[in-house]
Amino acid sequence: MRPDIDIRSYFDTRAGLAVVLISALAVAAIAVAGGLLQGGLLPDEAVDVELTVIAVSLPLSLIIPVIAVMMTAGEWSDRSIQVTLLQRPGRLRVLTSKLLSTLMVVGAIIAGSVLLAMATTWIGGSIGDGSDFASMDRVLTTQVTALLATLAFSVAMGVLTQSTVMGLLAAIGIPFVVSTSRQIAMLAGSETLDGVLRSVDLQAAAVAFGDGQAEAFDVLPLLILVVLPLALGAWRWSRREIG
Repeated sequence: MRPDIDIRSYFDTRAGLAVVLISALAVAAIAVAGGLLQGGLLPDEAVDVELTVIAVSLPLSLIIPVIAVMMTAGEWSDRSIQVTLLQRPGRLRVLTSKLLSTLMVVGAIIAGSVLLAMATTWIGGSIGDGSDFASMDRVLTTQVTALLATLAFSVAMGVLTQSTVMGLLAAIGIPFVVSTSRQIAMLAGSETLDGVLRSVDLQAAAVAFGDGQAEAFDVLPLLILVVLPLALGAWRWSRREIG
């Protein structure tokens, strides 16, 4: 396994480098807006780090799927996977290497985003009425856990579809459809429909785990949306014909 090779190959492509640069600029802009604007617009209130991280999580909810799917499925889409497999025999070892490289890159992005949000919160606090870091425990559990759930699902969709376009459609579209449908079900007062949708609501399950309020039922989204697609994708990865 050589995750360092997969990381270098991703950053060597124009698309990969462009995505990372644009993502960094977007996260930095939102972090500045979330931290500094709180201090400027609300001078009589402390700047809350959780609000800043929530603001940063908005672009990350799109950035994470894009990077994760591109790193896991990109070579299948542009057919360069044939060269990779010729140079590095052992398909499942290549898959494992790509999973590790994706976790390393996106994990670094999440950690950097949280640190940046903390920094802008501290700076914004000097403009307003101080900084409030009392909610850091919720940031490190609820918010980060939700971002890790997005990463896990995006990786699963990339491995399952082995297509950048289809992987992105699934990784971004399915959570949106599920969350919107749950809102409609709750407004309609349909507990049955809401219960069915809850079984595929990975974000809600991640928040429940982060808050320490998870039940046995909250394991179901993880099995349906992450474990099963990864297993099927690995099986397909090891047998799919190239060409």
